[in-house]
Amino acid sequence: MMIRAALPSERTVIGDLRVRAYRDQSLLDASPSYADTLRELGWGAPDEVMAAVDGETVLGTVVYVPWGPRCEAARGPREAEIRAFAVAPEAQRRGVGATLVKAVIERAEREGLDRLVLSTQEIMSGARRLYETHGFTRLPERDWSPVPGVDLLVYVRHLRG
Repeated sequence: MMIRAALPSERTVIGDLRVRAYRDQSLLDASPSYADTLRELGWGAPDEVMAAVDGETVLGTVVYVPWGPRCEAARGPREAEIRAFAVAPEAQRRGVGATLVKAVIERAEREGLDRLVLSTQEIMSGARRLYETHGFTRLPERDWSPVPGVDLLVYVRHLRG
């Protein structure tokens, strides 16, 4: 398995993977229209869609979002955020998620950032365990709700000192 920047030709495959992964966990029930957003996230600069691939098969993906107007949880230029983290249901529990999380942490460290933040849901217990294993801790003062019935928990990974 390799982590690399997603190719423009993989846009549809990655969008479908995200939607399938979120639907499998019933994460689109409260806001079905979020599927359209998932398909499009990260394809504009300076965001980077990262892909975990095995040969030509995309196993998982994450969007690295540097501080800017599209950020939802990051609060300044010393932070970046993770969005649209998804692993294909058939590839889960094979280390794909851990490898993606490590890669995005390394990316933020290379840029010299202080913090990496993300939003997740209470129901995403496996993802929350994965984040906590990689040093993310709760940042409850930034919890938020994009739509009624969707409560997001914010986590932070301190990268320096």
